[in-house]
Amino acid sequence: MKYSKAEIQAHLEKAKVLVERGAGSYTSYAREHGVPKTTFHQWLKAAVDTTTKRSRPSERSIVKLGKLAPVVERQTIIVDYYGSRIEMGTTQDLVELLKGVRKASST
Repeated sequence: MKYSKAEIQAHLEKAKVLVERGAGSYTSYAREHGVPKTTFHQWLKAAVDTTTKRSRPSERSIVKLGKLAPVVERQTIIVDYYGSRIEMGTTQDLVELLKGVRKASST
């Protein structure tokens, strides 16, 4: 089936509202309305490409489909290790700790 630009735009707007409400995904919208998934995602990509005005294609961000994850505040990571309580501020600190534990346990 051939869709007009107005029909495509209407589908995209309805799907966006559905996703923003958390009531479904772009894929579920396409399935429910009889639009092939690949066709619908081509429409999404084309819509993003026309609204993204950056100097180089490599700078375009990836399209995030579906529900957005909430922004997480900075958290402290706490590890209890043989009775010691170790607090870390970043995942890199955790990685370094685990590397040290691994090295110490292998010697």
